[in-house]
Amino acid sequence: LILAQGGKATATIVCAAGATASEQMAADEVADYLRQISGAQFRVRPEDKAPADGSRVFVGPTAFARSKGLTPDKLLPEEWVIRTVGSDLVIMGGQPRGTIYGAYHFLEDVLGVHWWSPFEESVPRRKTVQIGDLNLQGKPVIQYRDIYMLYGEDGGRFAARNRLNRDGDARIAAQYGGCRDYGPPYHVHTFNLYFPPKEFFPQHPEWYSLLGGKRVGEGSQLCLTQPELRKVFLAKLVNYIDTSWAAAKGAGAPPPLVFSVSQNDCLNPCQCGNCQAIAKAEESECGPLLAFVNYLADGIKGRYPEVYIDTLAYQYTQKAPKTIRPRDNVIVRLCDTESDPTQPITSKANTAFREHLSRWAEIAKNLRVWDYAVTYANPVGMPMPTAQTYGPDYRFYAAHHVEGVFTELEFEVLADMRDFKVWLMMKQLEDPFADYGKLAQVFTDGFYGPGGKYVRQYLTDLEKEAVARRTHCDWNSTPLSLTYLNLGFINHAQQLFERAEKAVGNDATLLRRVRHARLPLDRASLAVHTRLASDWLALGKPAGEAPPDKDATAQRGLDTWLTQAKLRLPESAQETEKHHADAELRRYATVATSLALPEKFHALPKGSVHDYIATLTRNWAEVVKVVKDPEAETGIANKLDLTAGDVDSPEKYALPMPWGLYGTVEKKSAGGNSIKAEDIPGPGYHWYKMGSFPIAPGYYAYFFWSWIIQVDVENAFDPARPDQKFDIWARIKFHGWRFPYAKPGDKDAIYVERLVLVKTEL
Repeated sequence: LILAQGGKATATIVCAAGATASEQMAADEVADYLRQISGAQFRVRPEDKAPADGSRVFVGPTAFARSKGLTPDKLLPEEWVIRTVGSDLVIMGGQPRGTIYGAYHFLEDVLGVHWWSPFEESVPRRKTVQIGDLNLQGKPVIQYRDIYMLYGEDGGRFAARNRLNRDGDARIAAQYGGCRDYGPPYHVHTFNLYFPPKEFFPQHPEWYSLLGGKRVGEGSQLCLTQPELRKVFLAKLVNYIDTSWAAAKGAGAPPPLVFSVSQNDCLNPCQCGNCQAIAKAEESECGPLLAFVNYLADGIKGRYPEVYIDTLAYQYTQKAPKTIRPRDNVIVRLCDTESDPTQPITSKANTAFREHLSRWAEIAKNLRVWDYAVTYANPVGMPMPTAQTYGPDYRFYAAHHVEGVFTELEFEVLADMRDFKVWLMMKQLEDPFADYGKLAQVFTDGFYGPGGKYVRQYLTDLEKEAVARRTHCDWNSTPLSLTYLNLGFINHAQQLFERAEKAVGNDATLLRRVRHARLPLDRASLAVHTRLASDWLALGKPAGEAPPDKDATAQRGLDTWLTQAKLRLPESAQETEKHHADAELRRYATVATSLALPEKFHALPKGSVHDYIATLTRNWAEVVKVVKDPEAETGIANKLDLTAGDVDSPEKYALPMPWGLYGTVEKKSAGGNSIKAEDIPGPGYHWYKMGSFPIAPGYYAYFFWSWIIQVDVENAFDPARPDQKFDIWARIKFHGWRFPYAKPGDKDAIYVERLVLVKTEL
């Protein structure tokens, strides 16, 4: 079947009479991309004006398609068919999205068009377009597919082209098939949107959580067993349905069929007797929540049989209740806040979430998953090998009756390998059984050209390094906790990107794409640079193994960041992004490149000391500040100023001072000690020993009762010697009248200069 020959169209695009907006768009998209491929002009004609001779491409539920037994009422809403019939081609599907999905599958799978991101696409060029016999049919495996966010601001075009049926807070317009949308007030965390505490708490405190014997409005939940609240909530829900349906009808759009009734994004469920009676009987705080949601679901079922109530199983409500079951018109969205995203749900590390999901799958007719594909600890967007887990996870979901997946993937410029990961998610949400290796090759070769094989090698080696180091990750992972970001791997990864850049030569588009893939690595190289330099120093400065040059890395990172901001962000946001980029990269670039080991430990064998200076710590809410201090060996220290107004309960920082280790995998203390007044030998800085402890993946050291200073130390873990213990030391100065050896006028403060781990004899 020849559609174009020698740059001239030899086929006509035919649209069904009475075509919907998305069916008309499907025909227009086929015509437009055939033009881009061949240079020929293709006409879209209504069926009653289609030529009787020549080849025709019938798009939508045409009379021709119906005469061949292809009708939309025999297909699911997103099911599609592509079929050659003699010298003609039929593309059609169910309503509302089947036909447009079929058109995009034809353009992508048959003709080789690819939409890599909302900003980047690839279109093959050839004067003659010829296809063989086709008989293709498909439908998405996961029914509800939503990524927050795509940032395309394109009316949902990119989402539809890759078969997402929701686009976070953006809309998918009717011409792109519309979306499986939520009604007002919002799709999540709606308790306070229904009843803002500032508006309702003064008159109705009994509607809010009872905590410590008092009703609390802000930072809490609702009293879900309160009879009057239930009635008023139901009335508000009905009003939201009525008004949103009327608005949809006026706009000629399908009405929203899902309405969220979900807890606020905090803890503090109600502790009143009635709520807790249900929670205790059900052995889960989800008990009172689900009883409340079932009440609402029963209240709307008769009047709105097609409407669903969506709620969360999140944090304190994650565990399924013992006996209460969700109604058939209730959707439970289970939120994965605990898993290691670098490992599939079937791994031992993710047993807790897998068991939660399996239990919900037994009792919920409608189950969705809220997933997280980014980390939220600053700096965000660090390299993280997660792409290989999407297929296994989605297959597990499909086998356990999960009909929808919502994934948080923010940070349009900084998210790790964003374009690749979003594209891969979209493909595997549609078909979880699609081969990861083949998809990865399609993207990397298509998007990075000759540099693609090096980017693929980087992804493979990143995954291997994480496995070898037994790194534990979660949504709060910091650069120092990602133990695969070590000197050897970072140097190896930077070399792979050097080869990728050399391979693309002078192609500015491909170089821009490779540089964007490299940006997370560049930012990570700067974030952990002091540790890299310390490791290099401890190894005796081996030739050719020095950390990446800070200035060159920072400049490349800044150029890439601003280039992508210009491509992806509205002009009004670009100046703010420039300040953000400059502040981050300049901050890391100005940190000391290399510091000698502390005098106390400088004579120890190479590689036996791990040194963490003040710039490598995590300080809560910046209450503890990194300051210059001439008394410190490094010239800087973490300072907790106990006279500052932002210090909570300064009296609690009197001696003894606790400090210790915490394991994020086991979620428990891994040891600790306290510094007493008699342990302080004199004024100024001194070394204090916590004790000797083994280190495991996910460990960090903390200081004070508030844990306000934290230091990730899991990079000291050696998988080959898991029982290795370390003496843990810190260099600390106690200053002021609360502490021994104070001088008149001294202000209370505690300075923590550095933490050191020293290998002990096995």
